[in-house]
Amino acid sequence: MKTLKVENNDLVYKNGRLVQLEGIDALEQILGNRLKLFLGEWFLAPAEGVDWIGLVDQGPFLQPGFINAVKTALLKEPSVTSITKLDASFDRAARQVTITFQVQSSLGILSSTVSGGTL
Repeated sequence: MKTLKVENNDLVYKNGRLVQLEGIDALEQILGNRLKLFLGEWFLAPAEGVDWIGLVDQGPFLQPGFINAVKTALLKEPSVTSITKLDASFDRAARQVTITFQVQSSLGILSSTVSGGTL
């Protein structure tokens, strides 16, 4: 598995060349991007992403619908075989979500935290 490295929404260059991520590092970036993508945000794939706005508007934030949406997003990645840990929190004052997860994949075990977005 390979992908181009992205930091602060920009492609990363080193010595004039694009930097690529491979293996578990690529998977971590891919899953992070998948969780940050709002439904319909990317014009080339409007059905991709998570309906974060719709989920927040439904009532108590960490309801089962929210957790299920995160699970669905993680499991959409073909190399992810199972989710072994999942925790999420919402800082109402900052309007920011933090998701901590551990997945089993064909590349090994990945533990990561994704935070960001303003809801």
